[in-house]
Amino acid sequence: MLFQVYGDTAVYQWIGWVVVFLALIGFNEIARRTKAGGITCFLVIPAILTAYFIAIYAGAAAGADWALNNPTYLYMNSWFHYAKLYAATAGCI
Repeated sequence: MLFQVYGDTAVYQWIGWVVVFLALIGFNEIARRTKAGGITCFLVIPAILTAYFIAIYAGAAAGADWALNNPTYLYMNSWFHYAKLYAATAGCI
């Protein structure tokens, strides 16, 4: 289920959702309104993510345990996630 917010931690889950939502709005405003924010969000962060993805898959190819058990390697195991990231970045640039 997408929103399983019940039990003892429901309040913390809603607070977390609101904090992440507000942070995304804030980052969007910084990226739109400042040149440094745009460069950071659309060039620097994707470059760092690319290096991270390459390191994960190189480590997994070498059989490293830290890479094989990494959530990125376990759950982002198709081309679609990467195509979505880089297509959105290219569209913004």
